[in-house]
Amino acid sequence: MIASAWSDGRGYVYGLRILGNGRWLYFRREWGSVFLIFPDHPEPVEVPVTESFWGRCPELRSPKIKQFFLRNGLVPWPKDHPPHFSLEPLGRGRFRLQWLEHVPRQPSLLL
Repeated sequence: MIASAWSDGRGYVYGLRILGNGRWLYFRREWGSVFLIFPDHPEPVEVPVTESFWGRCPELRSPKIKQFFLRNGLVPWPKDHPPHFSLEPLGRGRFRLQWLEHVPRQPSLLL
């Protein structure tokens, strides 16, 4: 599934916006949190799934996501052009985040 970087517009809260039908296909309402594996960090990171995720705010929001963006020079991104990622479901509420497109200042990953 595809996810885009998201910000509250003030620079305090950052997250990943799940695009399309991904949240309905790969997430379960009973999950209070999920685990993300970032491309630059091998250990899974727990991220809450809020009730608003199921309404008008399909974002996973966490300081850990903000730290990932900062570590990789993704903040700030050009207006209306947030970075996009692939979010691969691994099962049992675990997801692997991968670069989907190259963004200036985004480091290349070894393949």
